Amino acid sequence: MMKPGRSLFLIAAISVAACGGQMSPGAGTGAGGAAGGSHAGSAGNGAGGAATGGGAGATAAGTGGASAGAGGAAGPGAGGARGTGLGGAQGMGGRAGASGDAGPPSGADPIIPPVSGDCPTFATGTVTVAGLAGITLQVGPKSQGTGPLLFYWHGTGQQASEVNALVPAAVRQEIMSQGGIIVSFQGSLGTGGDCSGTATFSRDDFKVADQIAACAVRDYGISPRRIFTTGCSAGGLQAGCMGAMRSSYIAAVAPNSGGEVTNQTIQDPTRVPAVMTMHGGASDMVVVSFATTSATYDTEMKAAGSFVINCDHGGGHCQAPAALYTAAWQFMKDHPFGVAPEPYSSMIPATFPNYCAAF
Repeated sequence: MMKPGRSLFLIAAISVAACGGQMSPGAGTGAGGAAGGSHAGSAGNGAGGAATGGGAGATAAGTGGASAGAGGAAGPGAGGARGTGLGGAQGMGGRAGASGDAGPPSGADPIIPPVSGDCPTFATGTVTVAGLAGITLQVGPKSQGTGPLLFYWHGTGQQASEVNALVPAAVRQEIMSQGGIIVSFQGSLGTGGDCSGTATFSRDDFKVADQIAACAVRDYGISPRRIFTTGCSAGGLQAGCMGAMRSSYIAAVAPNSGGEVTNQTIQDPTRVPAVMTMHGGASDMVVVSFATTSATYDTEMKAAGSFVINCDHGGGHCQAPAALYTAAWQFMKDHPFGVAPEPYSSMIPATFPNYCAAF
């Protein structure tokens, strides 16, 4: 764990590390084509258990939760289904039937922030939201309240396009084919403090993410139960911070060489995301050990009630293989907000790399 006062050293060192290959000052292009510069609801009645809550799943922020979108909530009755593992709140006194996981306990719906100000147009391209420019959107066709939303945070010295180098194309295409949106930040507001010690992003950037999430749920069919985050190095630390500081609506977080340098205050201890950390073990070192920052995060989130998987691929900084990132996306899909029972309580799927283990 980093001692107080060392954040400036982390800023300096992380800014000269590379996304791929060996981590050394001024390293060139790494695997995946990234250039040098580091990366540090709820359901109403449904006769016979039919899904209810059509539309985009309008929120009730500040009043205790959000209503589920179309196909995302099961009514009472044995036939209730969650629908392809995409979400599903428990119905009025009922529970999901055999064809889907039960919804979360009463009171555990995600709390989506209210819309505040202008919403972006959801189309593939670059937008400005809440005063922050350079936000890249990759947008699929509008869904009926079931689309996923993935926030990606890049590493120090990198670009919003890093998401295309590190998250496999098949994963990105699947997200969009499901009516989803991938959001990748280019810059930062630079206000509100820095939770990563790198000065790449700031805490107030989460306010921008709040606005995007609120607008996407209200206007573009994003499921309030399928909002996730990931990122590499500085972005992996920012993703870890987001999982803690936006626990009221982040369903799952998968930091790539990230986690947290020091423990962050969890926004809502009654609502915590599932966690899957990915790191390169002993070779994943840029001033701090990212195996250690991953373990620090895993320990805090598990103690708060998260289900946690730790994956040591042993391949160095931000070098999560495509197969591992594909497993991380599967982890997110299998962990919509408030999923119960825990789908991996018996075992991690056999398709996951054998170096992943429950923490």
